[in-house]
Amino acid sequence: MNSNELLIELRKFVLTKSGLRNIDPAHCKVISEYVFQETKNYVSETTIKRFFGFANTLHKFSLFTLNSLSQYIGYADWDAFTKDKRDNLTADQSLWQTLKLKAKAITDSSLVNKKNNSGVPFEFTAKRSFYYPDFDYFLKNNYQFATISAQPGHGKSILVAHLVEQFFHADHALYKNDIVLMINSYAIMTTIQAGLTLKEWFLKEFNFASVSDLVTYFKNNPNLKEGRFIIIIDGIDDYIANSNRFKLFVDFLYSIEENNFLKTVISLRTHTWINLQPVLTGSAFLTKSWYTGVYYDEDTLCNVPPLNNNEILHTLSHIEKKQVTIDDISQPLITQFKTPFWLQVYFKLSNEIKTLELEDPLLCYELINYFLEKKIFLAKKSTEKIFLLKKITEHISIGNKGLRVAKENVLNYIDSYPEAYEELLYTGILIEEKRLSTVVPTEIVRFLNNDIYTYFVFIQITETFKYRSSKAFFEHILQHFLPKTPLRNNILNWAVRFCVIRNEISELKNILTLPFTNEEKNKAFDFICSVAKYELSKPSAMFNKQSIGEDFISLLASGRTMSRLYKETVKHISDNVLNEDVQIMLHVIECNILLIDIDKASLVNTMQLLKRKYKRLNELFPINPYDLILYFYNNLINKPNEGRAIEDKIIKLCHQIDRTHPLKNGALTTAEILSYRLVLITLFAQKNYAECHRFIMAILNKYPNIFHIRNSVFSPFLLIHLGHTYLKLNYYKKAQRIVNFVDKIIRSEYTYYTPFISVGFFVFKASFYNCIHHYEQAIVECDEGLKIAQKSDFKTMEVTLYLLKIDALKHGEESEEVSNVIKQLLNFLSRHKISMPDYTNLNGGDFEQTFKVLKSYRE
Repeated sequence: MNSNELLIELRKFVLTKSGLRNIDPAHCKVISEYVFQETKNYVSETTIKRFFGFANTLHKFSLFTLNSLSQYIGYADWDAFTKDKRDNLTADQSLWQTLKLKAKAITDSSLVNKKNNSGVPFEFTAKRSFYYPDFDYFLKNNYQFATISAQPGHGKSILVAHLVEQFFHADHALYKNDIVLMINSYAIMTTIQAGLTLKEWFLKEFNFASVSDLVTYFKNNPNLKEGRFIIIIDGIDDYIANSNRFKLFVDFLYSIEENNFLKTVISLRTHTWINLQPVLTGSAFLTKSWYTGVYYDEDTLCNVPPLNNNEILHTLSHIEKKQVTIDDISQPLITQFKTPFWLQVYFKLSNEIKTLELEDPLLCYELINYFLEKKIFLAKKSTEKIFLLKKITEHISIGNKGLRVAKENVLNYIDSYPEAYEELLYTGILIEEKRLSTVVPTEIVRFLNNDIYTYFVFIQITETFKYRSSKAFFEHILQHFLPKTPLRNNILNWAVRFCVIRNEISELKNILTLPFTNEEKNKAFDFICSVAKYELSKPSAMFNKQSIGEDFISLLASGRTMSRLYKETVKHISDNVLNEDVQIMLHVIECNILLIDIDKASLVNTMQLLKRKYKRLNELFPINPYDLILYFYNNLINKPNEGRAIEDKIIKLCHQIDRTHPLKNGALTTAEILSYRLVLITLFAQKNYAECHRFIMAILNKYPNIFHIRNSVFSPFLLIHLGHTYLKLNYYKKAQRIVNFVDKIIRSEYTYYTPFISVGFFVFKASFYNCIHHYEQAIVECDEGLKIAQKSDFKTMEVTLYLLKIDALKHGEESEEVSNVIKQLLNFLSRHKISMPDYTNLNGGDFEQTFKVLKSYRE
């Protein structure tokens, strides 16, 4: 037994003695204490970590350490342990078995090192079974060597480790008789530190001067072979970066004669393979005996495909310690996790931050920021690296093969900082590729991940505007990036994150006022909610409990999306904000949400909080919103309302508004928006349509251009509500004009409206077509609205649409279909355990009896 084999054996016995099957760094302290108790010799936790491969070993273990561990497992000293193990070798053991035992000791050591240095615990990683048929085919056929080539972070080493265990070490491994020698960077560096060349090391370990000598020996003595000899070389990119070592490695490959039992597998990065491949393809023998693999891509020189969804879910389920499904993860994050490296970053980040969920799109950006912070901004030569990355970003162009730049175009910058550039390659931020499709093969430089490129594009924008957001800042994004592209979407999200982190909330309104697409505005609004929630959870953020002010509330009121994220954000911030007036505004918004959700229990709790601030509500709002919310709550629980009192307050407010001089839209306050919305739906619920019309006209008198607002949902809400009022007053031609006008502005790409407004418009159109007896079209509008309402969980709207559809169907001769929709409605109410308040019925008076019957029905 050589020293490596003896150390492997000693590790096994120490584990057994300590009662451990597997070991992680936390166990090392325990083992240190066990050794001290048993031997009274102190072997430090750090030494134990080095012994088990959790820390780099720059020297041999001291005799004191080896004696202490040997005594711990029951031997007098290290000499006694080594003598016992060597005596156990049988005299008649074959040369093949001796070589196998020696190779196993080295392979085991390489595997332990790989598992201990895995960014994600090895047992969490997925077995990349895509390569198993490839590997098996390579072993069984006339190929001399195979390459596993991929970009940094694509999981080559983990794949190799799983291959070794699956094919050679597992209980039911297919090829237990084969010798597998796995050499990785750890083994190579250990050899170099010992002052040996790899050739000297091979002679010392296996008693053959070279691999070529070993091949020749077994070719001359075929009866001594008991299987195949598989050499797996992993992680040698750093080693062969040196020109002399590169030549030695090439000579090694050339020296292997054609044979049927020795196979070599080389795992390396694509930028290393770029340099190695031309040398190897110069040999007819090596070209013929090279197995590329089914997944080999000639353009990228890679044969390791991205992770598939099942492999991603396997690892995430282990990290999260629960079953993770595809629905639990945001789509951008799934795309990011297809590169195994990002799972490693997530594993580290998730141990530090517990507040971000997998379904949160913000997590993608926090992963990128976390990675760059560790690898660039806090690393050595950070200034040089950042300079290089900016210059490469400036020169990158978008081609048919993605984002890349010819190396010659940035060679001056690379030559200025060669070490920083090499580190960027080895860190896996940049990669080099060969462009073979051109007349002269060209070297290409690109970012490994397009999202990292986007980050540096955004950094340059912030520098242009001196790290301050403004209207011009967002106009620049609007003008320089194409709409409906991932690049602009990502830049906008970085901008949102930048503004919230710096607490420049008022500037975010530029996203809504400038002609970004409606989809971009809605996505940005959701992202604002994500970032706000996250920043509020951080102890030293600028956007915090004290700093949240009117700007943020105004933003929330402008974009009433009713999404789950929006609801959670409103609730979370209202529970934490310290500004009393801001908290009151948030509670009013919360009550609006709960009324639409028909959530009586939560509504009561929030109303109690508002009631305590009743006096302040009178001061903040033109009409006390608590009175209006109470009206709806009583409606929900079927309690009679004192309608006259609230009506008098509304009429008084209407007169006040009507007497106001006309103002510009910019004067419209958040308190007004929240109050007017509640007043209008209250009047409508009271069926006081004439007063409802008068109130809208009063608002128009105060803000003559209010219908021209395109950056707030209040304008389309007001238009749709005016349309409903016209229907109830039998002004069908005016209602038709509202239908046409709203349809026109919603079709405009740059008008801001939300799914809630979309459903509201479908409700209005269905009601309009019912009124003019176009029942078939009313049913079409109901069905379209129901699709969005069900997807977005708009419970009030869903009930309203079911009622409108029942009314439309009743006017046809579709009795069976009427029964089906009634069943759907009743099942919906039962499933969600909600009632059917009066304000959900927008149908005419002839539907009143049907509504009363449906409302009174109990299963």
